[in-house]
Amino acid sequence: MKDKQGQFFKGYITIHVNGRKPELFLNRCMHENISIWDIRKLDENTFEFKVYVGSLSSLKQIRRQMGYKISFKEKYGFPFWLAHLKIRKPLIIGIFLALFFILVLSNMVWQVKIVGVSPEIEYKIRERLDEYGLKQGVFKFSFQSVDDIERNITNELQDVMWIGIEQKGTTYIVQGVEKSQANDDHENRPQNLVASKAGVILEMLVEKGDPQVTVYQKVKKGDILVSGLIREGVGNENSESEKAEEEKNKIGIHAEGEVFAETWYTTETTVPLSYEHQTLTGEKDEHYKLNIGNFTLPIWDFFPPDFADTHTERSEKPLHFLNLKLPFSVQKDTIFEKETTRGERSKEEAISEGIAQAKREIKRHTNHDAEIIDEEILHQSVGNGKVRLELLFTVRENIAKPQPINQGE
Repeated sequence: MKDKQGQFFKGYITIHVNGRKPELFLNRCMHENISIWDIRKLDENTFEFKVYVGSLSSLKQIRRQMGYKISFKEKYGFPFWLAHLKIRKPLIIGIFLALFFILVLSNMVWQVKIVGVSPEIEYKIRERLDEYGLKQGVFKFSFQSVDDIERNITNELQDVMWIGIEQKGTTYIVQGVEKSQANDDHENRPQNLVASKAGVILEMLVEKGDPQVTVYQKVKKGDILVSGLIREGVGNENSESEKAEEEKNKIGIHAEGEVFAETWYTTETTVPLSYEHQTLTGEKDEHYKLNIGNFTLPIWDFFPPDFADTHTERSEKPLHFLNLKLPFSVQKDTIFEKETTRGERSKEEAISEGIAQAKREIKRHTNHDAEIIDEEILHQSVGNGKVRLELLFTVRENIAKPQPINQGE
């Protein structure tokens, strides 16, 4: 008689049946396979029981046939709860909209604070942040990763030594350290200038310190170029005792300057005679998707771009409700149009390309003021569709490197 599985979702009603010998009414319900339960006898002519909402039509038909009086006392379950909500539509819509707006506002950037730098540097940093999309009023998932922004701004601004970005709710705090601030901490520390690599001195521009080498002198890596130890006075160089006294009277200063030298680099490179270049045209398409577990739902730009060849960069950021991290995330796919160029090189073109590649590699491993003044092909060979080159480059560069002076030196 009892079938209570899924009672809430089916919905049920407590009913009173009244009439002579109400047991007959209950027997007829069971004969018609109507599920009834919690049967109680209230008096001689009245019984109470529960029945599913779906059985009401059959129950009313039996009542008409047998002439019993039935009354509804209590209603319970999802169908009645849903009907109650329909009556309160404005309230439900208001609650839904409020939750939706809180969700949207929780995933926006409301403030970007820059601390630790001068107003001039702050303006430069804010310009870069705007270029990378990190600014007030944007969604948190619309810009690239914070790590990439930190690295790019640090590399682009020569006046900045370090950039750190911290997220606190809807606020992003950008902390910076200027190079001038870092230099102030070290400008009074005694130091020498030593050779960072072997070479032949071409030019010396000494601001502070005692030069230890001359132009056209050959030096080895680690040789002292400019000493940070200077004498307080001039003594008699013919006196051994006075020489020792002068050594004691030397003081340490912060040696500064540039020492340009001729240095040499040997490199090997291989260039294929057949080439294939892949470049991005600058055209791109951005797609956003909502990830819920293993399920992905497109939420912006549903159709793939009309590109013949593509390169995709993907980022994923979680959604928040106030400070609570939700088990959902927004996935951003940036699809770039890619072009592939294929062709053949002559031997001379391959040699030129190999030299250009080697020069770019040297530039990456030297200071920005380094200058290639000569190049020489030591060896070249052609085989298996490739040109192999061994090259010697002569470079003019600043080889002065700071070296702290230890106490007692």
